[in-house]
Amino acid sequence: MPTMKLMNPFRCRMWKLHDRLDAHINEATCRAEIASFEGHGQLVAVLGRTLQGDGDHDVELITGARRLFVARHLNQPLMVELRTLTDKEALIAMDSESRLRKDISPYERALSYARWLRSGFFKSQDDIARALKVSPSQVSRILKLAQLPAVVVQAFANPTEIREEWGRCLLTILEDRAGRQALLDTARAVIAKPDRLPAHEVYRQLLHGAAQGRKLKIQRHDVVVRGADGSALFRIRHLRDTVALLLPLENVGERALRDISEAVAAVLRAGSAQVNDSGRIAGSKLEVKRAARRAGKRARHPAEDGVQPAPT
Repeated sequence: MPTMKLMNPFRCRMWKLHDRLDAHINEATCRAEIASFEGHGQLVAVLGRTLQGDGDHDVELITGARRLFVARHLNQPLMVELRTLTDKEALIAMDSESRLRKDISPYERALSYARWLRSGFFKSQDDIARALKVSPSQVSRILKLAQLPAVVVQAFANPTEIREEWGRCLLTILEDRAGRQALLDTARAVIAKPDRLPAHEVYRQLLHGAAQGRKLKIQRHDVVVRGADGSALFRIRHLRDTVALLLPLENVGERALRDISEAVAAVLRAGSAQVNDSGRIAGSKLEVKRAARRAGKRARHPAEDGVQPAPT
């Protein structure tokens, strides 16, 4: 049975597999928690288990790294819920609490999941998904953030501010050789600046720098974009100074053209220097795919868009 106990915070230590970045737990990042402790006391107990054979500590904390810092900072007792847990049970309990509190960052969770796999507690991403009762795709999506190069992570003053959608966009750019080099060079330039930039500005500069370094491979022949059924949706034609999208006029109505125009505009805005928000690249890519599907559907059923099929 769980036991609630007030503990000396200096006799508590964090578990080596806890999911916080220790370097970013300090008075500045814990300002809200400090104010809450001072005004209302500790509202949520931390989770721990009793230690044996450690002369300096009595309890190992599974959760509560920030609350432990605050208790030590204020020199106040720490309320601990003591349980008997295996390491695997502790990992699951830690992740469950973090997701309920919604204050663990995607990047921290990605590093945590990667450690779980390296440590052998879980054999695969699917194993983690089953244990946490989440979809395998959700685990895979989060884990990818752990692949961000160190120089990109270091460009952010606090990596816990890296949003999941930012990470996905940056990883997509890193798959392109020219885009990768430009992104890494931009990250180094951001790190070299005398003042640390806000997270959203770092992300904007990384996108802009990557866009400047990516070169378009000129195609000699039209590129045909096809739908899921293999039918041609449109063509991409490379001209001297421009790229043209060739749509079958007889099968495309005004609504499809409007959807495609908005999607293309969103992609171009996302790649420009004016990008300053997180969801545009990922969202605009998704919109292009959706627009293509909508265009393909209307090409097969043009009457839905107010356009009659061309006579045969």
